[in-house]
Amino acid sequence: MAMAETIGQRIKQKREVLGLTQSEVAEKLFVTQQTVARWEGDKHLPPITALEDLAKLFDVEPAYFFGGDKVVMHKFNFFAFFGSMVFNLLFFWMVAISIVTFLLTNWAMIFGGLIAPLAIGYQAVYGIRQFEWSRFGVACLFTIIAIVVLPIWWKFNTYIWRMLKAYYRYNVNSFFYEVTPVDKQAKK
Repeated sequence: MAMAETIGQRIKQKREVLGLTQSEVAEKLFVTQQTVARWEGDKHLPPITALEDLAKLFDVEPAYFFGGDKVVMHKFNFFAFFGSMVFNLLFFWMVAISIVTFLLTNWAMIFGGLIAPLAIGYQAVYGIRQFEWSRFGVACLFTIIAIVVLPIWWKFNTYIWRMLKAYYRYNVNSFFYEVTPVDKQAKK
């Protein structure tokens, strides 16, 4: 099999050898299938951190993607920084605040469900409210629901955290790295 010429071709070639779809690669890297398609079509170069993650996924060295005709230069990319900052300020923070609010609200509901029978007992012992079996039964039902939901909610939170972490890694590192051909570097 001939060695592919571009980073995108090398990603596609290795993905196909391993029998993975673009969607499967995207899911493992927490990006969209369209992002993987743009990488493979050489419409967009993946950030260094994405190449590191692809190298782990494909069990190759990161240098595999550069094929000897590309080098990585440490360089600040103003346009990537400006575009990402505008996007992050206008969109990402609104979404992040919404997600955090949603996650914390659900954690509070789970915690409330876990302690509901204790709250009923506390109210009865200290005379705050008279004990009622129906309220206690509903509180126990909420506790059972909270116990069932807790591991699912934990997995969901872990997934969201990994997705945001990948987003952060790919965006922040794109400010400082770009891939350039060797012949351009030699001219500098």
